[in-house]
Amino acid sequence: MGIQMLSLTPFTQHYDWGKPRNQSIIAELTGQCKANGADESPSDTKPFAEMWMGDHPSGPSSVKTPSSGNKKFSMHGSSLNDVLQCSPSVLGKQLARDGKLPFLLKVLSIHKALSIQAHPDRARAAKLHAERPEIYKDPNHKPEIAIALTDDFEALCGFRPVPELVAILAEVPEVLALVGKAAYAELKSSLGDCKKESHALRKAYTKMMHASEELLCAQMHLLMARVKAPRESNSDFLEEAFDLVSKLYLQYGDDIGIFSVFFMNHVHMKRGECLYMAQNVPHAYLSGDIVECMACSDNVVRGGLTPKFKDVEVLCEMLDYRGAPPAVVKPVQLDDGVQLYADPDIEEFQVTHLHLAKGSSMRRLFSRAGPTMGFAYKGSGSLTISGEVKDISPGTVFMLGAGVEPEIKADMELEFFVASCPPQYFRPDCTFA
Repeated sequence: MGIQMLSLTPFTQHYDWGKPRNQSIIAELTGQCKANGADESPSDTKPFAEMWMGDHPSGPSSVKTPSSGNKKFSMHGSSLNDVLQCSPSVLGKQLARDGKLPFLLKVLSIHKALSIQAHPDRARAAKLHAERPEIYKDPNHKPEIAIALTDDFEALCGFRPVPELVAILAEVPEVLALVGKAAYAELKSSLGDCKKESHALRKAYTKMMHASEELLCAQMHLLMARVKAPRESNSDFLEEAFDLVSKLYLQYGDDIGIFSVFFMNHVHMKRGECLYMAQNVPHAYLSGDIVECMACSDNVVRGGLTPKFKDVEVLCEMLDYRGAPPAVVKPVQLDDGVQLYADPDIEEFQVTHLHLAKGSSMRRLFSRAGPTMGFAYKGSGSLTISGEVKDISPGTVFMLGAGVEPEIKADMELEFFVASCPPQYFRPDCTFA
């Protein structure tokens, strides 16, 4: 019998936007919280930003112990990508050809804003990787979803409807100064024609993102004076934009990315709600804890709100310039305590959220043809596969082989998330499998 389940240690990323150790769900799930009163070393102050569960070479999980019919089998401490190359059959017949997972599952703990960014489509990703592999690490696209674990998840996502932007430009001269009167006039004249709106939006955003340092600093100074000054009530979205500008200025100072607040949708999501970032859609996470799943890639094109490399030319060229409300994925209730986050436009992955009451149990086949990656979020219980029992508690990470159907038991109220490929990914006519 081949490998049915792998127990994994996730890879922790310590990006500077992450939450402090004892405030981060990442440190909690990975068992790295510091006892109160314990002595701190310099490494203890590093932020805890992301928990990666997958085989991407920038942060592969490592294998603790496999569940296998061969009791002598041991891969303890090996990286998951090495294990999958050596034992690809765990992925199922179709994925075994490449020996790689098509998706990457993460948890993020966000203390301050991430960069204004977008992820390229396949063709552009391949081109960027070929030209600058030291920056763009792989040739894949990266559509992604973000499921809120907390009620304070906020993000910028996609461009606002153009009428909102026109109203903002009429009220905020500092933004108008960066966009220019000609681009503003074109935006106004484009209203009601989607193609013209997109063209005008591209011109306005590109002009703003290429503002000189001198112009940026001068207009940022004036904008902050406007934000802080007493004023009559503005529209709700403008007041919200001013509040966010004030917060971001404290985090990043004179950064052109702050002006993106006026161009992009500001999203507030509650626990269980899900945001969808398709390829080429601009976005920036602002706060909260989320489960994130994506096509297996680490390609990010940044334009602001970051000390990292900003590729403004590529970003402005590639963006999807449609002004519209942000895209969301609404979960579908499959059974009691089982919700599925999936969308026909998402090829490589879907996410299932399970919530079991204390003392309950179920059997669940997540994918007949491909593997499943999962982690326990709350509670405790067990997975039983072919008579072998695996205890699970918060932070337990596991990968199930293709076609494995575990029995899941909840000793205490149990909550966990799993990612797998949607069934259509394995259809004979699918060109992506």
